[in-house]
Amino acid sequence: MTTLQEVSQHSTESSCWVVIHGVAYDVTNFLSHHPGGKHVILKQAGGDATPAFDAVHSRDLLEKYLRPSQVVGNIAGYEESRLGDTQGETPDRQQLSRKLLARIVSVPDFESAAAEVLDPKSFAFFKAGANSEITASWNQKSWDAVRFRPRVLVPISHVETSTTMFGSKFSAPFYIAPAGGGKFAHPRGEIIWTRAAAKHGILQWVCNNAGCSQKEMADARGPGQILFWQIYAMKDLDVTKREIQQAVAMGYKGLALTVDAIRIGKRERDIRIHLPSDGDNTGVTTGSGSISATRPMLHDQFDFASVIDWLRSMTDLPIAIKGVQSWEDAELCMKHGLHPWLSNHGGRQLDGAPAAIETLVEIRKHCPEVFVRCEVFVDGGVTRGTDIIKALALGAKGVAIGRGFLYALTFGEAGVSKAIDILMDEVRTAMALLGVSSIDQLQPSHVDTSGLAYAGAVIRARL
Repeated sequence: MTTLQEVSQHSTESSCWVVIHGVAYDVTNFLSHHPGGKHVILKQAGGDATPAFDAVHSRDLLEKYLRPSQVVGNIAGYEESRLGDTQGETPDRQQLSRKLLARIVSVPDFESAAAEVLDPKSFAFFKAGANSEITASWNQKSWDAVRFRPRVLVPISHVETSTTMFGSKFSAPFYIAPAGGGKFAHPRGEIIWTRAAAKHGILQWVCNNAGCSQKEMADARGPGQILFWQIYAMKDLDVTKREIQQAVAMGYKGLALTVDAIRIGKRERDIRIHLPSDGDNTGVTTGSGSISATRPMLHDQFDFASVIDWLRSMTDLPIAIKGVQSWEDAELCMKHGLHPWLSNHGGRQLDGAPAAIETLVEIRKHCPEVFVRCEVFVDGGVTRGTDIIKALALGAKGVAIGRGFLYALTFGEAGVSKAIDILMDEVRTAMALLGVSSIDQLQPSHVDTSGLAYAGAVIRARL
């Protein structure tokens, strides 16, 4: 047992203690290992770091990276505050949020609305793409380059949007992507996604960098709700191994390994907003000081053979490889019994990477067997129900949406539910106007991809 007064005496780089949820930790030896830089921790040195910690991390992070010897002890007389739906929101902001939500009629509307209420640094983190953000922009434009080929005079009495992914049935072919940083949008974080997903019967693919813990979201499941888990392979593979084993024990039914982020992309929008206000940029490097820089270092020595051996030593769950950006790697996924997830990380890693729909077309041309033997997932720039239908027509099994649901999370469960309702309505309308009444009726003949090559050439010319 210790006191806040005693903690306050350890506020230097040579002796740095912080309090998180009523427990004092000696993080002196962790300072140089913190992904966001030691200055982030030193700002909280000798005091209660709970608000700053909770804004980014889940509680179980401490158990992952700190040793028992670094636990100083409980704080005498410490009283924990509880976060509510409107914690940290002024009445004026609550009123503005309600007004903005009432005006939203499309998923893109959530971005502009969120920009009015989010902290500028949080918005920059969500919005940022790599370098000049050409790929982030192309992700959205690529869907527009594909046109529909509707069939008419087809009787449609009912449109069925349900589908299965990894053997589990969901009410829609789109799902909440494993995006981190949910607590930058709302103080209760990604658990709101879990509850909204349960209400609507859609999939939430949970991110292991979420601000809510693996257990918190598992505990928040509704009756019969299915969750999938996403991981990064950390430098310390034992940390990731424990996460996978815990996910299996908690009943997560699918797994995704993200492989396109062994280095953090240069997210200039995020970097710029964190530059020192005094103009002294000495020592500023790619990502230093930005929210993006808080991700731990990742293991970078896997190949397809070693990663499948490692994963299969822990679980027989179906596994997606998230970050596939070529038909050759999609084929390798198929050969190793894995499922390709076509993604360029929302344009946040390599500027100039292909959009998911380009890779879909490549796979259909070079190795269509992938669509027979694998379930193919896609993400990147999806903002409309029509985007979802285009992906499904070309062979995708499920379509993930990240930023759209992050912006919707700004407005709590009401915002997330509204985003889901909007997408469901757009999917149903697009299906009916195409002349199909169920997901399995969608075929490549329902879309024209001939304009994609021309539009992509224009983008490449700008790089």
